[in-house]
Amino acid sequence: MIEQLFRSGRVVRRLRGGALGSALEDLVAYLLARGYSRLTVQRYVGAVEHFDGWRRRGRRPISTIDEVVIGKFLQEHVPRCRCRPPRHRTLHDLRASLGHLLTVLRETGRVAGCSPPPKLTRAETLVREFVEHVRNERGAAEITCTYSARYAREFLDDQFGARRIDLSRVGMAEVTAFLAERAHRWTPESMKVAAVSLRRFFRYLQLVGLADERLTHSVPGVAGWKLAAVPRVLPDEQLIRLLASFDRSTPIGLRGYASTTCLVRLGLRPCEVAALTLDDVNWRAGIITVPATKSRRADVLPLPSTVARALIAYLRRGRPPATTRRIFVRHATPVGTPMGPGHVRVAVRAAGARIGLMSGSINANMIRHTVATRLLRSGATMKEVADVLRHRSIDTAAIYAKVDIEALRDVAGAWPRRTT
Repeated sequence: MIEQLFRSGRVVRRLRGGALGSALEDLVAYLLARGYSRLTVQRYVGAVEHFDGWRRRGRRPISTIDEVVIGKFLQEHVPRCRCRPPRHRTLHDLRASLGHLLTVLRETGRVAGCSPPPKLTRAETLVREFVEHVRNERGAAEITCTYSARYAREFLDDQFGARRIDLSRVGMAEVTAFLAERAHRWTPESMKVAAVSLRRFFRYLQLVGLADERLTHSVPGVAGWKLAAVPRVLPDEQLIRLLASFDRSTPIGLRGYASTTCLVRLGLRPCEVAALTLDDVNWRAGIITVPATKSRRADVLPLPSTVARALIAYLRRGRPPATTRRIFVRHATPVGTPMGPGHVRVAVRAAGARIGLMSGSINANMIRHTVATRLLRSGATMKEVADVLRHRSIDTAAIYAKVDIEALRDVAGAWPRRTT
């Protein structure tokens, strides 16, 4: 494998003659199988060779390589490196290549399967225990756990830093100052999420006896009224142009078209599209099971023919070889691994740019709003809209009634005339 990357016989002999020679062969095969380019693999091999020279000078056996050893190399040696050329000092390449090297060493049994977990700070331990409580005891969705951990960690870092945590010193002034400092750069929606997350964290602290109700009540309310905003939707003409903008002669175009079609025809969320698996589609019965993500429950929807054809085209002509059961996978390195919701959002934004929509004027959630509005305009009831969008409450879907201008004209009363 190595001779395929380097033409110089001297370089090949030097790489193979080192203590990591056979491991480098396995590393090259590992990276090429995941779609990394030859140039990237060459850079990663050079980075590993730099690390191996440092390891040998320090007389560190290969069996001792773990995250701690790699961390010492990156933090202590690289900033003061005086190694003779050839040496690779790009921090991004060093981190990436050594991470892959450690994976290969563990998979091939050259080092132990895992290293002892690092000792956590009191703040990190508290946040982890809080998230486990929210996930397992409260049944929260993963996105809720993510935001809960984020704001709890930010609050503890802001109040205590590396000092000992003493919640008795935290009161309304500190909590208000924490939120007020962020108010000028966050949207009201983000502020509400932060306030709810902090309130949830303080209730947990009260539950485990680390705080009292005073801390929970110290979180100020964030101004915001239900159904106050008007959802942004796309006109039918723009929706048609959006789908037509995908180049379905390319694998990435087929993937973008299929994922966006799931948004347009099924009203799915980006996280639900990314989580779809081959087992979720029942081709014979014509149904699709939406994975349990934000709602924490799976739902079954009819499989429209347009969605079925888009998925089949991607699976047959666009999807690279992969071991995962996920339908949508990465086409860039590492090739064939599951893609995330961000890829779905990026495909929508890129399609919007192709049809001339300004940056920020379209997103995946707007397509979901458009689906609900189109249903209402076609005569669907609010209950049917809530069922398609999988809302637990009809009130959640009521916001879309504000966009149906024609229906609002029928119920609008005459403007009262001025009387003298």
